[in-house]
Amino acid sequence: MPTPLPLSPAVRPGIRRSAFRAALAVATAATVTAAAFTMAGTGARAADGDVANSVLADLTVSDAPAAGLDAFSGVFGTAGSPPNGGLDNGDLSDPSGVLDLLTVRGQAVARTNAEPERNWAQAQASGFTLSLNDRDYLSVGSLDAYAECIPAPIGPLALAYARTDSNTIGVLGRQVPTGTTQLEVTGAELGADDVSTATLTVEYDQIEDPAGGGYQPQSSARAGLDITITGVLRDEEGQELYDGPLVEVELGHVDVTCDGTTSPPVTTPPVTSPPPTQPPITIPPVTVPPITVPPITVPPVTDPPITIPPITVPPVTVPPVTVPPITLPPTTPPTTRPPVTKPPTPTPTPTKPGPSHEPDYGYGDGGHSER
Repeated sequence: MPTPLPLSPAVRPGIRRSAFRAALAVATAATVTAAAFTMAGTGARAADGDVANSVLADLTVSDAPAAGLDAFSGVFGTAGSPPNGGLDNGDLSDPSGVLDLLTVRGQAVARTNAEPERNWAQAQASGFTLSLNDRDYLSVGSLDAYAECIPAPIGPLALAYARTDSNTIGVLGRQVPTGTTQLEVTGAELGADDVSTATLTVEYDQIEDPAGGGYQPQSSARAGLDITITGVLRDEEGQELYDGPLVEVELGHVDVTCDGTTSPPVTTPPVTSPPPTQPPITIPPVTVPPITVPPITVPPVTDPPITIPPITVPPVTVPPVTVPPITLPPTTPPTTRPPVTKPPTPTPTPTKPGPSHEPDYGYGDGGHSER
């Protein structure tokens, strides 16, 4: 397979690279080691005929001197399994130097597996940060991408998902959701001295085919994230300095197909001659005549009415009570008593001459002369 030629920045807008084109190009350059394409050993690169592929990071930086960017292209973390090739734990050696620009946080995972029962591919990391011009151009949270395909006789069935933190990314410190977003930034934010203002267009696509994260009746599946940043850069006078792509990042691209899988063999039990059979015995049907039960009429039961005789209470006569008159005795007039006559009080006979003056009740002389 010939190595595809790189596209110039002038023709890159509007062209979406395949998730594994860069990985295939690197693998093609190593055709001298043909065994790498026929074996699923650890570190094998994606190759033609693989039924499960995984690329953790595919980075392209455009040649944009006005933005202070130099051209770069490379992939990090690849794995591929041919039909029934088993497990490939991935190549994390970074020969193209992606990790000089892109920081991968946590444990980087890119692995695949191909078995008769199913083919699957997985890519995982705790987060990514792309640094350009000493700026955090792009930041992505944790990523878990997975694709699986189950062949016949159970399938074909396929599922795919790409899970991230809140489905948002950061571009120069701004939160960007899925879809297309325009950002107005300054040259200082870009780290470009000749740029005064810039308009960035960010396309953020979350790929899940089939969608929904569940099994669907199809024979292939793919998942991952695509992020493209283009920009219009202007100087202080408003003159346009650059209009074109700046950064393109594909993260967690996984791809599987049911092609080339071998279904488990179907074991057919040996055919043996059936034992001789006796002619069937036919039993004539027995017809039971219907039995008619005459209806039973139950006469109604009538209870005789119950008559309660009236109860007559004889009147009670209370004899009058006669109170005999009370005769009070005549009142006797009060008795007149004769007046009581007191006898005259006798005059006492003096036995001693009385004093010729009022008595003196004082002590001592009392102011009188001696008698």
